[in-house]
Amino acid sequence: MTNLVVRSVLLGVVLTAAGVVFAQQAVDVSQVVCDIERNEFRFEDIHYKMRIKLIEGGTTTREIEFEVWAKGSDKMLLRITAPGEVAGTAILQLGPRTMYMYNPEDRSVRLIAASARAQGLLGTDYAAADASLVGIGDGWTPTLLETTAEFHKIEVVPDEDDVSPYSKIVIWYDRARQKATKMEYYLDRQLAKTITRDGFVNERGYDDLTHVKVQNERADRVTDVLITDWEVNAGLDDRMFTKRSLMLGE
Repeated sequence: MTNLVVRSVLLGVVLTAAGVVFAQQAVDVSQVVCDIERNEFRFEDIHYKMRIKLIEGGTTTREIEFEVWAKGSDKMLLRITAPGEVAGTAILQLGPRTMYMYNPEDRSVRLIAASARAQGLLGTDYAAADASLVGIGDGWTPTLLETTAEFHKIEVVPDEDDVSPYSKIVIWYDRARQKATKMEYYLDRQLAKTITRDGFVNERGYDDLTHVKVQNERADRVTDVLITDWEVNAGLDDRMFTKRSLMLGE
């Protein structure tokens, strides 16, 4: 190979690498974050059911059923409907940083601290803090890690400890689906769990995902979540999403 050919090949490699870098730099990571948040909640309001299975060592060890109501990007009410011994327990989320839990045994409501928001529901690895990525545009520092024709991959790190229980989240944003379909959640800078979201459907006015899988990266344990019986844009009353309503068990 002549020196001229060698120089041409090297130049081509350098230009290709520079093109990749330029393509990544041309992506506005703030806009990616805005896209993620905007597409997390695609309806005025939604009501659906969830069935959660905890699978340990390949065996299902627990099954839980929930009913969920959400309105806008800042209101969510989750009530456990089965099994009977925990039915009635509820979680109310108001914005990304305010979360309350209702205990039907003593009809008490308590504020959930930021450090506890990563705790899984009833021994599973699905936490209320994992339900949505809404809020990552405020109090988080984003970094673009990679961009391809299929995905934007970004990292978001909370600016303060009270913003999130997680030390960082790595997000894969599917550009065709316009939805975050994979997230890695880190606690104390170590990978704690990986969440994948799929099962997209488009029927009866519902156009979104129906399946969530949570892989515990520190144990042989998977939490499998199925979303069913959805109803969208039903005009949910704001009064559903209050501490008073939570205490009344309404």
